[in-house]
Amino acid sequence: MEAKKCLIYCRVSSQRQVEEGHSLDSQEVRCRDYAKSQGYEIIGVFRDEGESGGLFERTGMKQVLACLEKHLFEPERVVVIFDDLKRFARDTEVHFALKREIYSRNGRVESPNFKFEDTPDGKFVETVMAAHAELERNQNRRQVIQKMKARLELGYWPFCPPPALVNKKTALNGKVLIPREPLASIYSDAIVRFAKGLLLTLEDTRKYIIKRYAQEGISKILSINGTRRILSQPLYYGLIEYVPWEVPLSEAQHKGFVDKNYYFKIQDIFDKKTKYGKRRDVNPDFPIRGLVNCIGCGRPLTGSWNKGRTKRYANYSCKTKDCPLRYKVIAKDKIEGDFSNLLKTVKPQKEAVELTSAVLKDVWDSMKQTYLEGVEIKRKRLSKIDEDVVSLKERLLKSEREEMKKYFEGEIEKLLVEKNGLSENNEEMFTDDEFGTATDTVMGALKNPIKLWKKGDVLEKRMAFNMYFLENLPYDKERGFGTACFTPVVGLLQVENSSKNNLVETAGFEPASEKLI
Repeated sequence: MEAKKCLIYCRVSSQRQVEEGHSLDSQEVRCRDYAKSQGYEIIGVFRDEGESGGLFERTGMKQVLACLEKHLFEPERVVVIFDDLKRFARDTEVHFALKREIYSRNGRVESPNFKFEDTPDGKFVETVMAAHAELERNQNRRQVIQKMKARLELGYWPFCPPPALVNKKTALNGKVLIPREPLASIYSDAIVRFAKGLLLTLEDTRKYIIKRYAQEGISKILSINGTRRILSQPLYYGLIEYVPWEVPLSEAQHKGFVDKNYYFKIQDIFDKKTKYGKRRDVNPDFPIRGLVNCIGCGRPLTGSWNKGRTKRYANYSCKTKDCPLRYKVIAKDKIEGDFSNLLKTVKPQKEAVELTSAVLKDVWDSMKQTYLEGVEIKRKRLSKIDEDVVSLKERLLKSEREEMKKYFEGEIEKLLVEKNGLSENNEEMFTDDEFGTATDTVMGALKNPIKLWKKGDVLEKRMAFNMYFLENLPYDKERGFGTACFTPVVGLLQVENSSKNNLVETAGFEPASEKLI
């Protein structure tokens, strides 16, 4: 019986064609004109936007097959119309596999640009045309890869840029990466701080970036792995690399927003060539070097031993060019004594410490629950992957065409790669006992920072500073420390006797002391 109903199928292979072109619309117009000339009733129009013709599994094509099943027991066949064989499929095996699926659902295929004939000659021509479409796809892919690799080797990034960069089209060189603010400034500050040891861990860096996000009104989440990717992204340093195509690390054509030397410093940290979180100039003789700022220029003070007539003297000083206080030394005993006195005045209330401990316990319980839920999601995904692999292996064994076997093998490989990734990325949380021990240590340091300052090593002393102060402290040789910004934890603890401290006051309180700069 002659067909009276039809479905229209349209496809383009890239998102750019979807956004910039009118190919889908023009395909639909030609298919509608063809359907009208044949006297068909159009019962559905389906589109695949930005999906490859080499794939069997496509969103629009699944909808076509589902629609055909609804008309499976009708007396006449439903025709599936597509503009061209290339729009139907660009893989010989996929072409005939899709055609079999359509015919098994009481459908048939037609195109205004090709006449399907159930004859030896017709089948031969169809096979040649389908193979030609596949050849074009493979040639196009090869040409695209060759052009992209050539761009990479010349120092240009041909893929989607990372978050803090954006492509800008130029007349001579095509698209070139430029910084995207405010992300570029945020990431630059975080990278420099991490490389210099001002941010000791990935978690410290993650929190710093999240804080800067909030200041800029940016709503983004950031994981530890995401933080590591930011620190390790060569493009941010004006470098370029693409391992899958064997393009080695080299100078890029665009200008990075971070000095490339910081890239190699951070790689040394990650490769454990240097002790993690420890910088070369973290010296036990100068524990607050880099943590206290010069009052003249706002840059961190450095520390060094200076030779006198009879002995050597330990001093802090500013070495920033053009600073009015450049090389004006501050005795080590003076500045560190002032800082020690400052810590002595910090006395958290007992009730606030207990409240903070309770809050930490609640946060821990919440994190633990989230972790367990993530483990369960991962377990279910691994189970689903195993089921899908079994199913694909069964289809592989039943397939007689070599091309289809390669397709199934490729899908199985993708699933196995995902499974390995999920299995390897299996980070364990601390135990409840370990968390309790860590909490006791932290709270002990918060309650009595001066003890940690006097008896700890250089890293523990710097930890005491970072636990109490959100930013570097400004210091003047004559007037002492300027306005400090306490960390949120210290703010929560409601420090007592802060009004008695003639060295520092919490930022944000009015009126400010006349003694402070």
